[in-house]
Amino acid sequence: MIIDAPQDSLGGPFPTTSHHCPQKPNKRCLPIQQCGGSLSSFPLLFHPSAKGSQIVMDVAQRTVKRQASFCNAITFSHRPIALFEQVRLKITKKQCCWSGALRLGFTSKDPSRINPNNLPKYACPDLVSQNGFWAKALPEELSNEGNIISFWVDKKGRVFYRIIDSSPILFFSGVHVSEPLWALIDVYGLTRGVQLLGEFHRKKGQCNGGL
Repeated sequence: MIIDAPQDSLGGPFPTTSHHCPQKPNKRCLPIQQCGGSLSSFPLLFHPSAKGSQIVMDVAQRTVKRQASFCNAITFSHRPIALFEQVRLKITKKQCCWSGALRLGFTSKDPSRINPNNLPKYACPDLVSQNGFWAKALPEELSNEGNIISFWVDKKGRVFYRIIDSSPILFFSGVHVSEPLWALIDVYGLTRGVQLLGEFHRKKGQCNGGL
């Protein structure tokens, strides 16, 4: 007789370990460069079905907006992210009267296997308390409309971000990079709308996802 394994709130096995939102101070640091990667040759979109109950998505799967409240707005990328591939976002809508801002990170759980009805309200601390989810909140001062934010993970499991062309900042670490990773974007608090941008075109001779 086959006995089904116990399931968590997202339809997967219960976590064996927990991952909490890191609280270490940001440090300016340059990640290691790496060229190549077939995943990044495909345009990056939002996953069409794995999204919070307050998320409205355009037909191109490039722009999402939170309808109401300040939460229930977790989203994911539609495909895995390559190491060093920069996920580029533009903040299209800011809403006052709330606190907190965009939460960014990665998951090793395929969004296609996530039941959207069981997504928690918050990426932090709810989602990151489950195995295979890593995320952290951006500083509120970075939530202005028009800001372009890039974030990526290196081969050591360190996550970096940058604002437009500023110096990269070490965001957090501890991501397991031994399995495929999808981007995790929680349109939270002051951030009400974001748009996925295409690949940044660098000068000839520079690596995609490098600096």
